[in-house]
Amino acid sequence: MSNVIILSDSDESVSLVTDEHDKIESEIGGKYYSNTLNDFDFPEVPFCREIAESSSSQGDSNLNADNDYEHTEKSPVSDSENQVDRISRKATVSKKDKVTLKEERARRQQALAREKTVKAIEKKTLKNMKPGECIKFMEVNLDRNIDSVVSREEIESALQNAGIKFNVTTEIIPNSITWRRNVEEDYIGEDNNAHTRKSVQTEEYAIVIWSYCTAIKHVAENTFCTSVTEYKALIPNYNITLIIYGMEEYFAYQKKRKSDPGKRTRHKGNGNQRFDTLPIVSREQLEMCLTEIQLVIKCSSRLIDNLQDLALVICQYTKSISEIPYKLQKRSQENKFSWYVMGDNKNTVRVDKDGNGLKRLWQQQLCQFNLSSLEISEAICTVYPSPIQLIKAYRNCTPDEGMNLLKDISIRRAAGPLTTVRKIGPEFSKKMYVMFTSLNGDALLGTKV
Repeated sequence: MSNVIILSDSDESVSLVTDEHDKIESEIGGKYYSNTLNDFDFPEVPFCREIAESSSSQGDSNLNADNDYEHTEKSPVSDSENQVDRISRKATVSKKDKVTLKEERARRQQALAREKTVKAIEKKTLKNMKPGECIKFMEVNLDRNIDSVVSREEIESALQNAGIKFNVTTEIIPNSITWRRNVEEDYIGEDNNAHTRKSVQTEEYAIVIWSYCTAIKHVAENTFCTSVTEYKALIPNYNITLIIYGMEEYFAYQKKRKSDPGKRTRHKGNGNQRFDTLPIVSREQLEMCLTEIQLVIKCSSRLIDNLQDLALVICQYTKSISEIPYKLQKRSQENKFSWYVMGDNKNTVRVDKDGNGLKRLWQQQLCQFNLSSLEISEAICTVYPSPIQLIKAYRNCTPDEGMNLLKDISIRRAAGPLTTVRKIGPEFSKKMYVMFTSLNGDALLGTKV
């Protein structure tokens, strides 16, 4: 038999407790309840079976007591299944979120790459349009029959020295020069990279070169304007310039011939006999023909007597034609304003980051007014060194006081003993007041307010 150890906080002796224990063991087969057991108040400890039975009985009583309420207990298997479903749903949502984030990140990267490419294309386009760069895309078409009038080699040499490309072709009009532009059109591809599409654009400008023989013949036969009209019909949208080569030498020969008829044989010996077979045409007749084609056919003209000037004119035309897109863009930007915005490089004042030059800029602005001068602007700057100080003074004045605010400012016109002093006057003071206080942008300076 196992020993039982009883712990007690009472003052009774241990022997009494053991005696009672023996009595209980002797009567273990029957139902023996000793009064001594009541002296020990032990708590009842229910077993697992009793707990399950009691809970089931309580559950049955609750179900019988309240028929309207349905209580269902979830089995551990269903809980685990629900937990697995929740985890799978969270995993699916997290996967979708990751895919969405990747797509958004990819779209942002594509947008940034596209924006960067657009800026690069705009920068390249502006660079190609600027003077000095645009001439690299020009090509000059020289008619192969120009040799009958002038030396084509001299023109080609001048174009090469200027860095201008040229081609020897057969043009519609004999002895003519035309231009074409190599256009590079940049666009954004599907990979958000810049791609270039090249094309050739024909410029609607032409130079027609006549020798003095051809010009004199047309003037004498009165077919000058008719011949130019035929050229215009061949290229109707072109701006044509007629260049006549060697006319001044012909007029000089005719002038010497009239002044000294006895020296005609000597002129022949000097190589001027080529002029003797030509009709006699005066300078006034030629100028009348040139004026007629300019007014009727819109054809300009030039008289040139040496190859250097002719090559220079061709280079100048090439440079001017190449800068047409740049000038048109600049003009379109200037036309957005209703006031004059040219003079961007005329009478300008440079202001650095430290503010040096602001006073001079203020003086320059004051000099733009009518009846103003450098002395008047310096006098106003002495009293009001900046525009904000003048505006603050106007805000603290009534309209009458503001109109007369500057009229008594003294102007020193010189230095030394001969200095003369005068005042700004009410007219200029009123203009300044209207300029800085009027709410009407169309108000005229100097009118009554």
